Amino acid sequence: MSEPIDLNNVIEVNQIKKILNNKPDLIVFFNEILTLANNSLNTEPTLTSKISIEPYEEPILSDHESDEDFMPDPCDDY
Repeated sequence: MSEPIDLNNVIEVNQIKKILNNKPDLIVFFNEILTLANNSLNTEPTLTSKISIEPYEEPILSDHESDEDFMPDPCDDY
């Protein structure tokens, strides 16, 4: 499945080609780079996820009484 074309990229490529229009060697080189990039993108293997997704488990919450063991009562200081 191919990705949608980003028109900003097309516009940028056309702008670069206009700039390079008076430099035939550079325009040939730029076109070769575009061809290589396009071939590389089209032959790129499809990414498949090999990460297994673990089911969500609700965490065990402590009750109020056990919290007192870990947290001092702020009123005890007075």
